[in-house]
Amino acid sequence: MKFLEASQLLISTLSPVHIGCGEDYDPTRYVIENDTLYEFEPGAAMAVLTAHDREQLLKIVTSPANDRMLQQVQAFFYQRRQALIPIASRRVPVGPKMVAFYQKRVGKTVQVEGDGAQLLNRLEIERTFFNPVNGVPVLPGSSLKGAIRTALLDGLNEGRPLAGQERSLALQQRLFRYDRFEQDPMRLVHLMDAGFMDEAGVGSELRFAVNRRRKAPKLGDSSIQSQAEQRNLYQLLECVPAARFRVFSGQLTVQQIDHLNDDRRLPALPLRWNTQQIAAACNRFYRPQLEAEIQQMRERSYLDTQWAKLIEQSLRGSLGQRLDKNQAFLLRVGRHSGAESVTLNGVRAIKILLGKDSATGKMSSENRAAGTSWWLAASNIQDRIGMLPFGWLLVELHPMDQAQPDGREMQEVLAGLSTEYAGWIDRERERMRQQAETEAQRQVEEQVRQAAASIEAALPPEQKIIADLQRWFEEDQGVKRKEPGGRIANRLNELLKEGLLWPAAERENLAKLAEAIYGYLDWGGSKKKQERKAKIQQLRQGAS
Repeated sequence: MKFLEASQLLISTLSPVHIGCGEDYDPTRYVIENDTLYEFEPGAAMAVLTAHDREQLLKIVTSPANDRMLQQVQAFFYQRRQALIPIASRRVPVGPKMVAFYQKRVGKTVQVEGDGAQLLNRLEIERTFFNPVNGVPVLPGSSLKGAIRTALLDGLNEGRPLAGQERSLALQQRLFRYDRFEQDPMRLVHLMDAGFMDEAGVGSELRFAVNRRRKAPKLGDSSIQSQAEQRNLYQLLECVPAARFRVFSGQLTVQQIDHLNDDRRLPALPLRWNTQQIAAACNRFYRPQLEAEIQQMRERSYLDTQWAKLIEQSLRGSLGQRLDKNQAFLLRVGRHSGAESVTLNGVRAIKILLGKDSATGKMSSENRAAGTSWWLAASNIQDRIGMLPFGWLLVELHPMDQAQPDGREMQEVLAGLSTEYAGWIDRERERMRQQAETEAQRQVEEQVRQAAASIEAALPPEQKIIADLQRWFEEDQGVKRKEPGGRIANRLNELLKEGLLWPAAERENLAKLAEAIYGYLDWGGSKKKQERKAKIQQLRQGAS
């Protein structure tokens, strides 16, 4: 028998995913222009700034370290964004509403407190978990494993409440039947970090996370906003975009040790799952949540209607069949996954703040089985429609030694969702194509220039002089410049004398060029014309 059961995981994003990593895009290290965020390294920025710019920046950063100084640094780099864009180390798509949000706030104050204190715009953008080598997103194996662990625990709990004052660890130990690490059944389940596979090589976009109330207001109820919405709370998050087909690839490996029987050092025999059982547990836990969430959010008109329609159609189609057969499974990971997705049915107790108690003046609260609001991915902080939930993944399973299963139907479903990210990728490909064409043309022109320079370098001195004059003439013709007393006319006048001692072939070439130049500049009056023609004729004859 096999000791290890290994499966490749082909992971598609159904909705935006943000997995925090503790790092930000700092507004003093990026600029936004048109539809793109450009992050730059300080050393590279210094290299492209002028000496005067560097002096100005030094003056700013040596001033007192406060919000005003940070505001000036933001404005300094934004004003010089055209010099910084070419040296960007990373580019991230930005929607038009976020671009407007940034332009309105960069280097400025957003509001004034009641005491007159100004508040600096906070433009830090929280990064999603990424590969430090190339900057593309990564789905950590720990996040995937944590989501699977929750589903398995929920399946074992079967909706029962906590036993007394049981804490989370005690609950897990009871359900998984362990009191030592080596008995934890998840020790047999290994998940690699899922690597980014998108050929576009970007993999992320920027989104607002906004809070919206779940419950529809009753007639006459003026409190139609959640508490976070009333306080205008929002977050700027980098996310892996929605609707990206098989954008990550990972590996799930399960140890098969059913033939071993030592409950003191190994997980209990009934808890040694195989891949199919893990997929079944995830679908049992997450699929009803996705379906319920779509229904509830549609009732409040929050959802992007096209997205909701496509997901529901796919769940009823071949995707639903694959989920039923546990050939694929749903997961929810990352920030704003919602309390329902990270806690167990029956155990869930979400602390809800009810406001200050009029008698005590203290904040009152109660525990409920469901939250009162959602954090949703939005294009603008004011959006109330066209939004998406966070964190939904589709994970397809297939053996490591077999070809990837056909996913054309799911790929077409996801491709049917028109997103800002997909539009940016199309524009980026066109920009890259144009850049490649421009660079190829530049290289051809440089090769021609170098070849001409090599040929010119091998010419006799007289021919080099004629070639220089010819080049000046062509430059003036190109810009339609006529200067009868300019550099061409003056240089030609000198050469008509110097050229008398040249070889016959070079004298003839110079004579023909002189006729062309005077024909372009104007021969002058009758007397001037006769003098110039005489000089050209004398040039052809040479010095006697």
